[in-house]
Amino acid sequence: MDTCKNCGKPLENPDQELCPACRAVENAKARTRREEKAGHARRRRMNRTTRKMLIAVCVLAVVFTGLCVTATVMYDKYNPDEFIASVDAALEAGDARALKNLLKGEDLTVSDEGAAALCRAFTDAAQREALRGQLEDQVVDGGAQGAFPALGVEKESVFFGYSRYSLTVHSVRLLLSSPVQNLRLSLDGVPRTGEQTADGILYQNLFPGLYTCTVTGTTAAGQAVEGDATDLALLSSVEPTVFSGALPIADITVSGCVNDGAVITVDGAAVEQRPVNGVVTLPQVAVGSTIGMQYTAPWGAVTTASVQFADKTVTALAFENPVTEGGVPAAGELNTLLTAHYAAYLDALNNQDTALISGCTEEYKAALAQGVVSDTHKANLYVMGTAECNPSAIKSTAADGTARVSCYVKLTYTYSDRESHEETPATAYRVYTFTWADGWKVSASADSTEEAYNTASMDALP
Repeated sequence: MDTCKNCGKPLENPDQELCPACRAVENAKARTRREEKAGHARRRRMNRTTRKMLIAVCVLAVVFTGLCVTATVMYDKYNPDEFIASVDAALEAGDARALKNLLKGEDLTVSDEGAAALCRAFTDAAQREALRGQLEDQVVDGGAQGAFPALGVEKESVFFGYSRYSLTVHSVRLLLSSPVQNLRLSLDGVPRTGEQTADGILYQNLFPGLYTCTVTGTTAAGQAVEGDATDLALLSSVEPTVFSGALPIADITVSGCVNDGAVITVDGAAVEQRPVNGVVTLPQVAVGSTIGMQYTAPWGAVTTASVQFADKTVTALAFENPVTEGGVPAAGELNTLLTAHYAAYLDALNNQDTALISGCTEEYKAALAQGVVSDTHKANLYVMGTAECNPSAIKSTAADGTARVSCYVKLTYTYSDRESHEETPATAYRVYTFTWADGWKVSASADSTEEAYNTASMDALP
């Protein structure tokens, strides 16, 4: 009889190896094993998923961290505020090298000298503040305009919307406008070459910035002049900056010219300008110049005067205290003139003919005519002797372009009765006045005395 393999009890069914009780135990164990195996499988599957998820999370964390770092680096590097701050810092420190690294030339080459000139233009805090505001606007709107048209902002796309910023510089122009000839311009001591235009000399393709400008030239009077060194900010690319050269010159007027035929000189060199109604206008006269006047009268007298142009703001000058030298006839010349005139006058008396009067002005001749034809002199015949002026009392004056000379004169002559022929010597003392009218001519006379002739008082002469 068959028995249970586990407990040895007889088996009711010979086809089975275990009794019902052992079989139930084995089934329970098998069920337990199956359940344990299933649970282990489930736990193993759960651990694999978690691990994959953890890996994924770690990768994402690394990627995110990398993106954050990259974003931070990119922001620091391509931050427009940082760009503007860098420009401001370089300008404030006058660091041309640092500024040069931020510049980009639009139509010119960026140079060390150009960057230095641009730094000098923004040493003032207010100027930098104005530029900072302009750059902030241009970062947002590239077409925005500001106080400094020669400067702008350029964006260059780099990565995911980030841009590299540059301070763009456009060339500027300078127009040198001055009436002076042979103009020469130097910027910071460097001579520049310009183009002659109708409005002046145009200098193009200049780097924007602040320059010390010096101009030299030649005035209309031929004077070499040099302008005051002038700091000039060239920051506009729209219109050329106009500069007169700061030359120490001005157009002046000088009054007090004694005659419109006077020759005018500037520092000893004669100019073409002539006085009009006693006033001469002179263009482009250098400050410090000496303006001279010289007038040579027809009778040889030379009148001179001078004045210095010392202040550019005072352009109305005047010749004062003119000095006249020469032109006064000597005593011998006056004696000759007097002898000829008085002899002609006596001849007119002898002939009762006023036409014979000579050596005098027409006005004086008319004044003598009445006495010539009077009955007073008809009975006498006159013969000229001598005419002598006192050489120590010859007075010369000039007014309104007319010269006058007066002197004391002693006249000797004889007169004889026409019927008895009795001769009588005579001496007369007079004051004669001569006026220049295409030569010295007697223009007036008056009775005088021997005492006055000998005393020769200049104050008593007209």
